[in-house]
Amino acid sequence: MSDERNLALERLFAAADRDLGDENFVARVMARTSTLRTRRLMIVLVVCLVTAPATWFVAGPFNDALLWFTQFIAQPIAGTGDGVASPVVPPINSVGGALALGLLVLRAIRRRLFSARS
Repeated sequence: MSDERNLALERLFAAADRDLGDENFVARVMARTSTLRTRRLMIVLVVCLVTAPATWFVAGPFNDALLWFTQFIAQPIAGTGDGVASPVVPPINSVGGALALGLLVLRAIRRRLFSARS
């Protein structure tokens, strides 16, 4: 690298050197920021007002579906589910337990298949 200055670059910097008028510039930036902040606040308010009724209508069916799902995974696979164990009843005697066991088995298979071999 040399310590010589490039004359073309110095001319470009000299041409671009101008006074920005600090007070006017700051006032314009602050006015624009305030306008953007107000606009963003109004957009958020409108979105909240529009989504509130939709959420109200969706909450009931979602709650029913969640209740159905929790009752479904608690259903016993074999037997009556009254807590009396018989030789035929597996240790995990619910749909949720079977799903959890299946996910654990799939995870173990995935780890075995895709583990890094050293």
